[in-house]
Amino acid sequence: MNRVNPRKTLVFVQMHGLLVMLALTAGAFVLAVAQAAASAPELSLWGAFAATVTTDGENAKGWAKVMHVLLTASLGWAALRVYMSAVGLRWDTFAARRLARRHVVIVAGRSPVEAPMAADGAAAPLVGKSELAVDLALALVERQAVVLALPGADPARMQRLWRAGVTVLSHDLGMPAVLEAAGAARATMLLAMRDAHADNIVLARAALSPALGNAALRCNCMIEPLALKRRIRLEDYLEPETIARVRTFNESELVARRILRDHPPDAPVATRPRGVHLLLVGFGSVGQAILVQVARMGHYRSGLRPKVTAVDQHVKARWREVREAHPALVDWVQVETEETRIEDVGQAELERWMHDERPVTMVYVCTKNEIANLRIARLLLAHPGARPAAEVEPAPRVVALDPLGGSVLGDFASYGSHEGRFHLFSPARAGDDGAPSALAAGLLTELDDERAILLHQDYCRRDDAECQQTPGRKRGDANRPWEDLPETYRDANRASADHLDVKLRAVGRMLAPKGSAAVAELTAQELEMLARMEHDRWWADRALDGWRLGPERDNARKLHPNMVPYEQLAEKTRQLDRDNVQQVLQLALGDDRVLAMAGSEHRSAAG
Repeated sequence: MNRVNPRKTLVFVQMHGLLVMLALTAGAFVLAVAQAAASAPELSLWGAFAATVTTDGENAKGWAKVMHVLLTASLGWAALRVYMSAVGLRWDTFAARRLARRHVVIVAGRSPVEAPMAADGAAAPLVGKSELAVDLALALVERQAVVLALPGADPARMQRLWRAGVTVLSHDLGMPAVLEAAGAARATMLLAMRDAHADNIVLARAALSPALGNAALRCNCMIEPLALKRRIRLEDYLEPETIARVRTFNESELVARRILRDHPPDAPVATRPRGVHLLLVGFGSVGQAILVQVARMGHYRSGLRPKVTAVDQHVKARWREVREAHPALVDWVQVETEETRIEDVGQAELERWMHDERPVTMVYVCTKNEIANLRIARLLLAHPGARPAAEVEPAPRVVALDPLGGSVLGDFASYGSHEGRFHLFSPARAGDDGAPSALAAGLLTELDDERAILLHQDYCRRDDAECQQTPGRKRGDANRPWEDLPETYRDANRASADHLDVKLRAVGRMLAPKGSAAVAELTAQELEMLARMEHDRWWADRALDGWRLGPERDNARKLHPNMVPYEQLAEKTRQLDRDNVQQVLQLALGDDRVLAMAGSEHRSAAG
């Protein structure tokens, strides 16, 4: 439970105190006039009114006394308003430096020392880092205390943050002074989200320094653009013993993961042997991140490699760059490129895409030009090839990215003619119900490692048991506390946990509350299929991280003997994949859910 936030209390008083005090004072005045008239019948109503107004506080009695007390309180409220306006920021500075405990520190905005070091040709961001930091602070403060360092925050934004209970530092501070001012020595997490990636690396290094004295602090470091994040090696900036406490993240990757989670490409054909075919219109940073994420997570029931048709004016050069960064991509995704300006796409291109030998199942329109996105979406939805004959094949869904400041796509989503097959993805817009924006929600999901930690702890228990049963066997390199685990192993656990949704769709299952649907356990054949999918997912994840097939495991050289098709694995290894599937499922079920057939919860409720 959150502690009472003094700033939040003061802001509430500032916003509503005057109205409350006026209402109470008016009520006390009316009662005082009535009391004066009743105690002196000879007075007219006007005389009672005059007597109440002219009575001083010392001689007042009854409701007149209450009225004077409320008037004095109103003066106190006015003094508080002056305090809030004049020295409100001083309270935040004092509270963050002296009082904050076990909180999250978010450092955003432009460096006060130098301009951001943007890469040449870097595209404009989908969401400004300051906007994302504010949105994230508002989402996180619901569960724990938050200190946000945002130089030059405007008054309207400050009021919004204060009302939610976020402690704000809006004055310019250098590094590591900003960490000291934000109370980072007593925090649990740092989110470094300044415009310049160099600033974020400096913040992470300063936060992990013994000089700060916080060995429990974890750092999340934003690296933009995506091409730069691919090249960044934390080993070049941090000591080996501190790297495990740092995690890098990127806006485009967050968007890609969230899009694939909210609008999964396999959904239309999840339980069928048909392969997935994505049409990716726009191959900038978001499109590239989607492609890499599909390679990591796109291991479906059919066993076929996902096909991706990428359309962009510079697609060939960008595809070459992605291949250089991830050489194993070509082993896990079938990519076809269409080099053309988005504005020049016409009927001939639509004919090729819609009448491909593997029909398109999902379309992601992810340029940063909302007009181009709108045009492509409308063309695709209107094309005859996008309308299945006699419902033999499901029509492809179209998901369009809504760039920062966009408006026309939202209007089309609400009022356009698209038969429910058009979906808008708005990274920066918070939900009407107060939920965080899609981008902030994606980052919150990334920060929530509960399921991945449980999965890792189970691995450690099993590895310890095998060591006890096998004399001389050494513990696995990953058999160590989560806090000391290298990020590559953490990512492996996260990916295994995240792939559960793909597996559930493949067997037509869902997680339902106990008592809401009949239990539908996996058959032996279904478990075997999911084990194969899990092995392929693990193999692709390792391959994209630079691992190769080798006669025996060698972590230094990134060699592993199990990077072969599932059928070529030893039975013991295949059993590990089956165990992994069941373990992740049990963790997701917990004590209050059951495995049921997809849609059975609604049928049960209707019955």
